Amino acid sequence: MPCMSAPTPSPVPSNPSVQCSTGPFWAFELEAAMDALAEAGFKDIELMVTRDPATQEPDLPLKLATERGLRIASIHGPFLVITKSVWGMEPIEKIRRGAEMCKAVGATSYVVHPPYLWERDYARWVTEEAEEFSAEHGVTVVVETMYPKWVAGRRIRAYRWLEPQALADASPHVALDTSHLTVSREDIIDAYRILYPKLRHIHLSNNNGDGKDGHLEVERGILPLDRFLEELRRTNYPGSVSLELSVRRYIEKPADLVDMLRRNREFVERHLHGTNKLQKGLPRD
Repeated sequence: MPCMSAPTPSPVPSNPSVQCSTGPFWAFELEAAMDALAEAGFKDIELMVTRDPATQEPDLPLKLATERGLRIASIHGPFLVITKSVWGMEPIEKIRRGAEMCKAVGATSYVVHPPYLWERDYARWVTEEAEEFSAEHGVTVVVETMYPKWVAGRRIRAYRWLEPQALADASPHVALDTSHLTVSREDIIDAYRILYPKLRHIHLSNNNGDGKDGHLEVERGILPLDRFLEELRRTNYPGSVSLELSVRRYIEKPADLVDMLRRNREFVERHLHGTNKLQKGLPRD
């Protein structure tokens, strides 16, 4: 892909929210996941609605977060294959219900997946009604970059708008996922420059470049996430950055899990905000 022209930086410096998603914590109780995130120094989190009933209504997540000094800043709707029946099968109804949950917990953005090729009504809703819906409800509906399947070198697509420009043309607000873009064989910095005018949310993780959606720790893959975050800082990116990291290898290692989450948070803050509290001798958050 040819290099796109860089976004014009906003004259007003930004201070993007650094979040961590509960999505990869599918094997953990929600309470244990929030314990780890709080101990790792996060203040804002992204709550994923899963098959766990504890994530499907606002009261318990809000209570658990508040007790730990956490803010549920965004919610990821139940749009995975394994959660397709949560809140019903209709994507627009999932969005309506998700917006109500966002308002109940104080979240300002709701992450959804793009329509499948056969979901014509949903596609029309995104292009024609999503912006007005977001303004009316005070919750920004952001459509995430997704990826095709690769079979014997052939690209097989199920979702609409897999190319960054197609997504930017179709949706009023978008989310960029660095691991998904790598599976799509897109350059993450070029994609950022394309999506920038409509970009409100970023899922950050690394990837091995092996065609798998690995959601690796930030320093474990092939992606130049240091340069990517510094580009966000240079252009005064105004949205949020949410770490979405595989935690499977830490299921029985709670102390190691907290250390890993803290290291990844500090990496993001160092490159995104230009800070290194440990080197400056300042206390951690």
